[in-house]
Amino acid sequence: MAQQVDSATGNAVADAGEIIVTAQRRSERLQDVPIAITNLDSGRLAKANIQTLQDLPRIAPTLKGGNGPGTSGVRLSIRGLGSLGNSAIEPSVATFVDGVYIARPGAMYGALLDLDAIEILSGPQGTLFGRNASVGALNIRTKAPSDRFEGNIGVEAGTGDRYRLDGAINVPLGQDVALRVAGLAQLFDGYWKTTGTGGRSGVDNFAGRATLRARLSDKLTWTGRGDYTLTRGGGWQYTPLIAKSLTPATLAALTARIGAPSDLDRDDGTTNQYTAGNHVDSKHWGVSSQFDLELGDFAVKLTDSYRDWNNLEQDGDGSFLPILLLARDNFWRSKSNAHELQLSSPTDLLGGRFSFVSGVYYYHEDLRINYNFNLSPDFCRIVAPSTATAACLANPRNPAALFVFNQRTSSFAGYLQGSFKIVPSLDLTLGARYTHDDKDGSFIGRNFNPAAASIQTNETTKLSYAEGRWTYRANLAWRPSRELMLFATYSTGFKSGGFNSGNSNAALGQLRVFNPEIVKDYELGFKFQTRDRVLTFNATAFRMDVDDFQERALFGITPVVQNVGSLRQQGIEAELTVRPVEGLQLNTGIAYLDSKFKSYPNAPNIPGFTPATHDLSGFPLTFSPKLAGTSGVEYSVPVGGDMRISLRGDISYTTKYYAGTTIDGNPYTIQPGYSLLSARATLFGRDDNWSIALFGDNLADKRYCTNIAVQVFDAPLGLRNPTTGTGLRCFVGNPRTFGARLTKNF
Repeated sequence: MAQQVDSATGNAVADAGEIIVTAQRRSERLQDVPIAITNLDSGRLAKANIQTLQDLPRIAPTLKGGNGPGTSGVRLSIRGLGSLGNSAIEPSVATFVDGVYIARPGAMYGALLDLDAIEILSGPQGTLFGRNASVGALNIRTKAPSDRFEGNIGVEAGTGDRYRLDGAINVPLGQDVALRVAGLAQLFDGYWKTTGTGGRSGVDNFAGRATLRARLSDKLTWTGRGDYTLTRGGGWQYTPLIAKSLTPATLAALTARIGAPSDLDRDDGTTNQYTAGNHVDSKHWGVSSQFDLELGDFAVKLTDSYRDWNNLEQDGDGSFLPILLLARDNFWRSKSNAHELQLSSPTDLLGGRFSFVSGVYYYHEDLRINYNFNLSPDFCRIVAPSTATAACLANPRNPAALFVFNQRTSSFAGYLQGSFKIVPSLDLTLGARYTHDDKDGSFIGRNFNPAAASIQTNETTKLSYAEGRWTYRANLAWRPSRELMLFATYSTGFKSGGFNSGNSNAALGQLRVFNPEIVKDYELGFKFQTRDRVLTFNATAFRMDVDDFQERALFGITPVVQNVGSLRQQGIEAELTVRPVEGLQLNTGIAYLDSKFKSYPNAPNIPGFTPATHDLSGFPLTFSPKLAGTSGVEYSVPVGGDMRISLRGDISYTTKYYAGTTIDGNPYTIQPGYSLLSARATLFGRDDNWSIALFGDNLADKRYCTNIAVQVFDAPLGLRNPTTGTGLRCFVGNPRTFGARLTKNF
C-alpha cells in the first residue's frame, strides 16, 4: 500500500519501500532532496547494535562522535567539525528531536528509545534549521501514534553486566485519538573498574516517553509529547597514560613526586589507577506541543517546547593518578524553551512551478554552571610551590576554590525558502534566514586557598554579546529522469559566539568572550536509484571554508575557546546500496576529507616546547581522517515453519587522525587507523511477531582512543620536556562486547 501524505502540506506520495525524509521541513523522497543525507531507520539502527548517538559513526562515516569524562565531554562532528569541552560553547552539529532543538549535546548521553529514524544532514543547514547547524544537523524522529493497537517488549543482556528491558505500546483512544508510550530500564556495570574503590565505569539508564495525537477537526491535529531520561553511575572511560608520550626521566620524576610504584605507565586494559570514584547523575526531560492546521492548500504548524537538563558530575580524582590531588563537583543546569510558527505551501503554486516553506522562531535558554574544587594534602605537597605548602595546608581545602557561571540566551529568527521550476526538470531553490542572538552572562570566581591560584583566581565579570546574521542557501537541481538527480549548492552557516565558562587563571584574561564561527559551503552531487531500487548510489563533493574558527586551546588546566585564523575542509561523501537478489543487501559508505588550516600562525605550542606559540598553518583539524568508511552485508532467508533468519555484518574503518582534545600539532596525539567489526544474527518468528538476536561489536577487540588529553597538572608532576612534550592520556573506546536480545511484538 502506498504511503499517503496530506496533500495540503505539498508532500510527495511515496511507494512502499521508498525512504521518506523531512530534511527540508516537509516529507519528501530521499532521492528527491538535494542534500547529502544519511538516513538510518529503526531497523537499520537495531541491526547495527546502535545503542547511543556515540555509536552512530560505526555506520555513518561522515559523522564522528565520542565522549570524554562524564556527560559534559560528549562530542559530535560532521566533516571533521564539532565541539568538545567548553560547557557553554554552542554545538556545530545541531540536534533536533521531533523538531525540537536540544541545546546541550550532553543531554543526549543516554540510550536511544523507540525511534522511527535518524537523519544525518551534512553541510550547513542554517536556513531551515537555524543557529548552530553550521556544519550539519541530526534530525531525530521518534515513533508516532497510529490507529492500531500494537506494541513490543524486549529484554537484552550483554558484556559488562548490561541488562536492558524496553517496550512500547500504541493504544487508539477512539476514532481520532491515539496514545503511544515507550520506556526502558538499563543496568550497566561497565567495562572497566578503578583500583582505589573497585567501582565500575558503567551508567544506569531509565527513560520514558508518551505521545498523544488527537485529530481535533478535519483540518486541525494536535500532538503532545513528554519524555524523561535519568542517567546515573560512573560514566568514565579507561584512561591510561600513553607510554610513548613519556621518557624514562619524566616517568621517574612522576614516580618520585607522587611516591607511587614505578609502573604508572601500566596498561592492563581493564583497571584505572584512580584512588577515588567518579559519579554522574543526569536528568533530562521535556514537553512539546504541536498543532498542524490545514488552511486550504496551505499548512500551518505551531510548535512549542520546554527542555530541562540537570547534570551533576563528581570527579573524585581529577588527576587520574593513584593518589588524590584534586576532586571536583561539577553542576550544569540548562532550561530552554522554543516556539516556532511555520507556513508551508502546496507544491502546485503557479501551475505546479513554485512552493515555499517559511517561519518565525524564538528560542531562550538559561544556563548555569557551578564548579567546586577540593584539594588534598598531596596537592599541597606536590602541586603547590614548596614555599606555599604550609599555607596550602593551613587554609580551606574543601572547597579551595569555586566558580559560578550564568548565561541567558535569547534568539529570534525568520526564514523563507522557495523552490521554482525553471523547466519541468530543473529546480532553483533559494533560501534565507535572519537570526539575532542576545547573550548576557556573569562569572564569579572565588579562591579560598592561595595554592589554588593556578585553578581559580578571584574574579567578578559581567558579560554581554549580541549578533545579528543572515544565512543563505542557493541550490540548482536537475532531474533528467526519475532515476537521476544532479545538484549544485552554495550555503552558509554560523555557530554563535559566546563566553568561556571555564575557571579563570592569569592566562585567560580578556579571552572570556569569543565571536561567531562562519561557514561557507560549496557542493556538487548526484543521486541515482534504479526504478526497482536494486541499486542506489548517492555522492557529494564539498568544500567548506571556515572563518573565525572557534578553536579550543589549553591554558594551564583551563580549556579556552578563541577565534583563530581560517580553516578549509573539502572532500567527497558517497553511499552505495545494492540488492542483487531477494534477501541480500550490500551497502558501503565512504567519507574522504582533506582538512587544512589555511591560516593559524600563533597556535599554542605543545606543552613543554618553546616558544609558547608556533605556526599550524597547513595542519589538519583534529578528528579529520583522510578516509573513513563503513561496509555491510545482510542476508535474510526463510528457515521453515514461517520463520526466517537474518545475518548481518558491518565493518567501519578510518585512517589516522589527530585525536587531541586541544589543537597543538602534537604527533603523539595521532590515533592510528583502525577497523571495527560487528555482527548480528536474528531469528524471526511468523510475521516477525517475535525475534531472538545474538550480536557482537568490535569483534577483533581493537584498541583505540576516542580522545587524547594532556595529563592534568603535567608541569608540577614533572612530565614536561622538550623531546616528547608532556604526558598524555588515552580515553579508550569500548572493547569487544557480546549480547543477546529477545523481542516480542503484539
